[in-house]
Order: sequence, then structure tokens, then C-alpha cells
Amino acid sequence: MDLSQLENGQTILKRYQQGERDFHRENLLKADLSKANLNRINLASSQLTKANLIEAKLIGSNLSNTNLTKANLSNSCAIETNLSNAILIEAILLKVNAIGAIFSGAILDRADLRGACLINSSLIDASLIGSKLKEANLTRASLTRVKAIEANLYRANLTGAILTEADLSLANIRQANLMRVCLDRAKLEKTNLENANLSLANLRGANLKAAYLKGANLEGVDLSDADLSDADLSEVNLTGAKLDRANLEKTQLTHANLTGSNLFNTILRGANLSAANLCKAGLLLSDLQEANLSGANLDEANLIAAKLDRTNFLTASLLKTIMPNGSQS
Repeated sequence: MDLSQLENGQTILKRYQQGERDFHRENLLKADLSKANLNRINLASSQLTKANLIEAKLIGSNLSNTNLTKANLSNSCAIETNLSNAILIEAILLKVNAIGAIFSGAILDRADLRGACLINSSLIDASLIGSKLKEANLTRASLTRVKAIEANLYRANLTGAILTEADLSLANIRQANLMRVCLDRAKLEKTNLENANLSLANLRGANLKAAYLKGANLEGVDLSDADLSDADLSEVNLTGAKLDRANLEKTQLTHANLTGSNLFNTILRGANLSAANLCKAGLLLSDLQEANLSGANLDEANLIAAKLDRTNFLTASLLKTIMPNGSQS
């Protein structure tokens, strides 16, 4: 840090203490503002690359269009702070408190947000490619059209979050809580959702091609028109799920629980449903050609007009099952 940078940081702190709040377009490259009280400050369009904002107070501040590349905001308080269109590439935001903050359009690629509190925050159109969000709290956050390719959301809390048309391809979302989340038309291709809680989530039209969901809780989920081809849904709980018109071609569903699920006009061609529970499932007009249903429970399931060419029913239970021609087994 040269003398002018040091002077700028100290001068701004002094001016702030004297009551001034408008510091837009300031040059604060590498400035040390750690533990500073900067609530309600206006730093819009300022240069804060590599700045030290550890434990800084930024409540209700304006940092829109600010360059915070590689800045450190760990343990800072940024409640309801405006960071829209800010550049936070490789920034460190460990355990930042950003409840209600606005990150819309911000670039947070490879940023470290582990343990961050982002409840009710807005990340609409933000970029989080390769970012670290392990155990972050994104409850009720708005992430419409967010790009989070290869992001790490391990054990993150996304309860009630909105991720319509989000791109989470190749992301790690293992053991995360996504209860009642909206992932309508989201991209989750090759995403790892092992043991995640997606109960009552909206995944209509989502792309989950080749995704890994082993042991996930999908009770009551809406997967209508979703693409789950080549995905691994072994041991998942799909009780009462909506899968009408979904594509599950060659999907792994061994030991899955599909009790009472709706699979109307669903493609299950070549799927592995061995030992799956399909009791009382609705499979009207479904395509089960070449599917493996060995050892599966189809008691009271409805298979009217289903396609069953070369389907394997070896040791399957068909008690009171309605067959394709309408007869009951």
C-alpha cells in the first residue's frame, strides 16, 4: 500500500466520523477498514480491490458497482447492504452477516462464502461459479437465474429459496436443505444432491440429467416434465411425488420409495426399479419398456395403457394391480 492509499483510507474514516456519508467512486485499493463502523456509507462504484473489511459494519450501505475483487469481508455485518452489480471475484466473505442484502447482478465467482448468513438476500442474475457456500444460510433467498456452476453448497440451508432457471450444473449440494425450494426449469445436470432434503420442492421442467440423488428426500416433490435420464435416484424417497411426463430413461431407482406417486405418461424406458416400492403409484400411459422391476412392489398400482414390452417383473408383487388392459391381477 502506498502513502496515498493509506491516506485515503484514514481520511475517509475521519470524514465519516465527522458525519459525511457520500464516498462514491473513491480509490480504496488495499485499504484497511477492518472493524470500522461504516453503516449507511455510500461507496458506490468505488475501488476496493484487496481491501480489508474484516468485522466492518456496513449495515444499509451502498456498495453497488463496487470492485471488491479479493477483498476480505469475513465476519462483517452487511445487513440490507446494496452490493448489486459489485465485483467480488475471489472475495472472502466467511461468516458474513448479509441478511436482506442485495447481490443482484454481482459477480462472486470463486468467492468464499462458507457459513455466510444470506437469509432473505437477493442474488438474482448473480454469478457464483465455483464459489464456496458450505453451510451457508440462504433461507428464502432469491436466486433466480443465478449461475452457480461447480459451486459448493454442501450442507447449505436453502429452505424456501427461489432458484427459477438457476444453473447449478456440476454443483455439490450434498446433504443440503432445499425444502420447499423453487427450482422451476433449473439446470442441475450432473449435480450431486446425495442425501439432500428436497421435500415439497418445485422442480417442474428441471434438467437433472445424470444427477446424483442417492438417498435424497423427494417426498411430495413436483418433477413434472423434468429430465432425470441417466440420473441416480437409488434409495430416494419419492412418496407422493409428481413425475407426470418426466423423462426417467435409464434412471437408477433401485430401492426407491414411490408410494402413491404420479407417473402419468412418464418415460421409464430401460430404468432400473428393482426392489422399488410403487404401491398405489399411478403409471397410466407410462413407458416401462425394457425396465427392470424385479422384486418391486406394484400392489394396487395403476398400469392402464402402460407400455410393458420386455419389462422384467421377476418376483415383483402385483397384488390388486390394474394391468394395461384394465384387468386386475
